[in-house]
Amino acid sequence: MISAISYAFIYLFQAFILYIYFENTLTEKKKPAFYILLTLAVWAAQYGVSFFELPILNITTFIATIFLVAYLGYGAKIRSCVFHVCILTFFMMGTEFLMMIASVSILNVDFGAHRQLIAQASISKLLFFVSTYFASKIRKKHAVDLESIPILLSLSVFPVASILFLLFVYDALSSQESHPITIGLSIGTVLLLLSNMVVFFIYEITRRTHIKNIQLQLEQQREKISAEYYELLFEKQESQKILIHDVKRHLQAIHTMAATAKPAEIERYTAELCREFGLSDAIAYSGNRYVDVIINRYVQACKAKSIAFETDVCDTSLDFMSDTDITALLDNLLENAVEAVEPASKKHIILSLYDYNQNYVVIKTQNSCDNAPRVRNGKILSSKKDVQAHGIGLKSIYRIAAKYNGVVEWKYCAETAVFEIVVIMDKSMER
Repeated sequence: MISAISYAFIYLFQAFILYIYFENTLTEKKKPAFYILLTLAVWAAQYGVSFFELPILNITTFIATIFLVAYLGYGAKIRSCVFHVCILTFFMMGTEFLMMIASVSILNVDFGAHRQLIAQASISKLLFFVSTYFASKIRKKHAVDLESIPILLSLSVFPVASILFLLFVYDALSSQESHPITIGLSIGTVLLLLSNMVVFFIYEITRRTHIKNIQLQLEQQREKISAEYYELLFEKQESQKILIHDVKRHLQAIHTMAATAKPAEIERYTAELCREFGLSDAIAYSGNRYVDVIINRYVQACKAKSIAFETDVCDTSLDFMSDTDITALLDNLLENAVEAVEPASKKHIILSLYDYNQNYVVIKTQNSCDNAPRVRNGKILSSKKDVQAHGIGLKSIYRIAAKYNGVVEWKYCAETAVFEIVVIMDKSMER
């Protein structure tokens, strides 16, 4: 009875190993409820098969469960699933073989002896966990930063110490005749495995919370910088208005220079005016200064990149939104549209802003896009290489929409090769 319960926890620890490995190597998993059910099914299958005591059947079940977790739980491609099957099977068989060598050559204990089976399985699972954990951390896609190295090294002391302790338990069990002591050591072994699981699980949760906080800080910092940038653009446009107001005076000065035949003076004077005021063809598209500044910026950017840019901005009030939210939302929408259009064969962007049912504001961007966006769990994945470092713009769009009791909807039409994203917000929501 004690052995059966102990093995149940050992295989639970193995399921935990797979969870940590895939969390560190693959992207977001599917719905949590589905993943929990899949994990329980994997655990039950491996635990049930272990009673047949057939190594080939155990290995086959192990390979099948890895493939299913990667394919169904994380939506990995078949090629990726095969890769992870090979890696995990290699580490699992390698640690089992290492344990067998240590038992026979170093500890002079018969590998597979009944009394030592729980200790053998626990040591090999700990070795399996340590090897797969650090293998997942040193992958290029999830490189370990320098600040986390001391933490990882200090954490590694715990499983290493557990392995050393279990080696003594393993050796003690080889000469132990007392049944109560054997039961006590078996229970202690299982509890030691569980403590390792709890320590690393808490660390992973803390690490991910820290990463989310950093991403939130980056998002807020980006929005602040964006708002300051557009404030400067607005001030620049204001200075241009002053220039236009004073244009008569400047024309008179230029006329005087022309009358006295001073072309060098005229050239210097006009160049200084252009440099000081940064002349541009800024257009008032709406009644909101930030909306106008953002649209003017992307009109110029699209001209430089030969992108057709159209606007359909009605007389819609955005007074219910803060200035920083307006700049962050529009800037992220248009920046994403420009990035998607650049590699496309047709280059076209349409920005629309209008009221809906007098209670809602709709902001919509449509852009040409040759390929459909990559999607997982209904969310668009970043097309950039470093997924964790990017995608902040989309998160900002969703966050601002939620702030104003709004929704974000998107669709891709393969026939027209057009991607459309719509943000609908409630105007009754306060800032």
